Amino acid sequence: MNWIDKDTIYILLKKMCNICVLRHRVIANNIANVDTPGFQARRVVFEEKLKNALRGANTKENLQNITPEIRIDNVTRSLREDLNNVDIEKEMVRLSVNSLRYSIYIQLLDKKLEKIKLAIKGR
Repeated sequence: MNWIDKDTIYILLKKMCNICVLRHRVIANNIANVDTPGFQARRVVFEEKLKNALRGANTKENLQNITPEIRIDNVTRSLREDLNNVDIEKEMVRLSVNSLRYSIYIQLLDKKLEKIKLAIKGR
């Protein structure tokens, strides 16, 4: 299916699904380490890179080349004595939001592939 890998919408939806999977793993890791002294929560940084790629001249190549980064969350301050900055309530909200995004991206990807399937059948 080499031809479909040239479709900008398909590339974007596929990338966003993969980002959601990565983000889910990072959030799950944060939750698993909620009681680990000194653990600093991680975040997946991708959306800013995506905005910059979409502004570029060659969008397809830009989309294929951008990669997410996993960074330590230095913004959230630890209020605990053990210096762990994981807030379980915030992580659970992030997990729910990420799950909803993944579901939406999968539905959009399904619709995109359904249109291609109909075009191939000639309907």
